Amino acid sequence: MNIIPAIDLQNGKCVRLVHGKLSEKTVYNENPTKQAIDFELAGCKKIHIIDIDGAINSISKNKSTILKIIKNVSLKIQLGGGIRDYEQIKFWFDSGIENLIIGSMAFKSPKLLLKAIEEFPNKIIVAIDDNKSKPMISGWTEETETSINDALKSFENEKLKGYVYTDINRDGTLLGLDLDKITKFSLSTKHKIIIGGGLRDIKDIENLSLLNLKNIEGVIVGKAYYAGSINLNEAIASFENA
Repeated sequence: MNIIPAIDLQNGKCVRLVHGKLSEKTVYNENPTKQAIDFELAGCKKIHIIDIDGAINSISKNKSTILKIIKNVSLKIQLGGGIRDYEQIKFWFDSGIENLIIGSMAFKSPKLLLKAIEEFPNKIIVAIDDNKSKPMISGWTEETETSINDALKSFENEKLKGYVYTDINRDGTLLGLDLDKITKFSLSTKHKIIIGGGLRDIKDIENLSLLNLKNIEGVIVGKAYYAGSINLNEAIASFENA
């Protein structure tokens, strides 16, 4: 089980939202590069970066910040938020990003995304941002007409890296993971899955691990880390180095 800490970027700062709402924003670090370095020093192997400005407005204010993080850490990075065309996909892979997380493009321009998947096999992650069984896009501001099951079917035989499955209704709340939802999602696909949304503490990770779902390869640690309810060193020692 990979422990993947999150850096959500808004106006060049490291923030956390509740349910993805800017009205419920807390700034946790004004130096995201230092935050990434701290994650590396804690023993993390990968970080999860979301460009909130890009996701909501399609205009990134965080490009230089992300490039600075890439330059200053040797961590693998999975990046999402506002990546909606081939040029952006190629730019970020050329810049050293390990995996890209694609949401809106998967639902609005699926043919274009399938071409990118063919060019970059096992590098692209599709974001399934779940709001009451409906995928949300555009920074969680727009509901799709596609069901989660139909979305999974359309990518099941493609060369994805996998999915990031986020429970929007729990994201940023510390309510704990919804293990029933996670189990249902996991059993619906053969692809690898990274879980996000609602993580509370190390017991949550233990319970997720005990499900023994073979395609779950990691969990995103966001609010739980910033609020101090989870110790990264302990989590990594318990689940990555076990």
